[in-house]
Amino acid sequence: MFKKYGGVLLFIIFLLVLGLRLYFAFSTPYFSSDDAYFNLRQIEHIKETKLPLFNDDLSYGANQFIFSPVFHYIVAFFTLFMPVNIAAKLIPNIFSASTVFFAYLIANKLTKSRGIGIFIAFFSGFVPIFFADLNNISVYSLVFPLILLLVYLFMNIKSNLYWYILVLVFLSFLHPFVLVFCLGLLVYQVLLIMGNVRQKGAELEISLFSVFFVLWAQFILYKKLFLFHGYSVIWQNIPASLLSEHFSSINALEAIYMVGVIPLIYGIYLIFRYLFKENRKDVYLFISFALVIGFLLWLRLIEFRIGLMFLGLVLVLLFAQYFKLFVLYIKQTRASSFLPLFVCFLICVFIVSSVVPSWALADYAVDRYISEEEIDALRWIRDKTDKNAVVVAPVREGNLITAIAKRKNVVDSYFFLHNDVEQRLKDVEKIFISSFEIEVVDLMNKYDADYIYLSSEARRTFNINFLDYFSSGKCFEKVYGNDEVSIYHKLESCMLKVVG
Repeated sequence: MFKKYGGVLLFIIFLLVLGLRLYFAFSTPYFSSDDAYFNLRQIEHIKETKLPLFNDDLSYGANQFIFSPVFHYIVAFFTLFMPVNIAAKLIPNIFSASTVFFAYLIANKLTKSRGIGIFIAFFSGFVPIFFADLNNISVYSLVFPLILLLVYLFMNIKSNLYWYILVLVFLSFLHPFVLVFCLGLLVYQVLLIMGNVRQKGAELEISLFSVFFVLWAQFILYKKLFLFHGYSVIWQNIPASLLSEHFSSINALEAIYMVGVIPLIYGIYLIFRYLFKENRKDVYLFISFALVIGFLLWLRLIEFRIGLMFLGLVLVLLFAQYFKLFVLYIKQTRASSFLPLFVCFLICVFIVSSVVPSWALADYAVDRYISEEEIDALRWIRDKTDKNAVVVAPVREGNLITAIAKRKNVVDSYFFLHNDVEQRLKDVEKIFISSFEIEVVDLMNKYDADYIYLSSEARRTFNINFLDYFSSGKCFEKVYGNDEVSIYHKLESCMLKVVG
């Protein structure tokens, strides 16, 4: 069956995963993260000017952005044939859904079984935390499938050397996450040496080439960041007050739910089995990636959400080997005639432990971020305020201010090339929580700010319901309000005078 209809089944799985992703993505006209609006703005700018927005007068301090625009150019290309918002939802989800093809290739290579490859392709489409990342215009929607393709090409390096180099070069200029792939190759070489496993000379040479080329490419692309921030560039210059949130501590139950119970349990089992009992070269490769991601998460060197996405995909691929061992074991027992029932049971458990959480997380991701009322408030700012107005908003909504309201912000989520980010965050917090009007006016003057955007996000972030100092009515007036958002304007007549 799998030999005859394998290609058809694989394409059906792709359409299923893509269809469900698009169902959630298009259930709202908006996007589910502040960073998505940064990417949307870049795509719109490329469409209009053919160039990325590297210098932004609306972002605080007239931000200079240093990043790779490759992903934005790819999505912008498709805006030639469809509206920007549709392309920004459709194209990244096509990239993410394509993961099933590369997972199939790897699992088929690993197990020599098309049937297991089909099952793993299905499993890879429903890693809960990766599936839920469907409304963010995320570059990782392209990075992760290409990483899997690179792994497959590495496993067949003799016949795919030129394709491997081509994909490696493209990934190197797409996103720094390719460094994780290189770390995995280094750990892979160490495991081969420790396990006394014979390796091909080509693998060692291509591993070293990959590491040095990627390091060179990253230095060329981000030299200015390395020189400005030094080794702290690893933490993206994220302020200390946000580090604990960005590089979250790993909660075991949360991690299991987001990765999926079956891949996590049996992935860990295989790691211990092949590290301490058996040697198998191709399994070592995936163990290496799992160890690297686990180590980076433990040291908080990678964003919790991104690390779990990749770890989930790696564990699903490791699960392919367990699936093979499970099938072989059942065939050797008296229960061999019940093998289809065992496989069906395993699939049902996977559906309950991974597909259902994928659905729940996707539903939560679509609903949780921005509401129609917030969009109305941002559009009011765009239409009713001076074009040079500066708006104070929480850091997680800084890109909303620039992308939708088209006004200057005081802080946003791009922290590179700034020495005053920590102070800005403290000042923004004071503007929202202070009880002293004179302190707030002084801070507003410091940043030439005109408006305060009090949203549901601001209320959650600063644990407030209203601005304490507004009741005096001397320096601030409420100029807009709905069920979700209140907007306050600093009166021009309110001035601080130095007495003495």
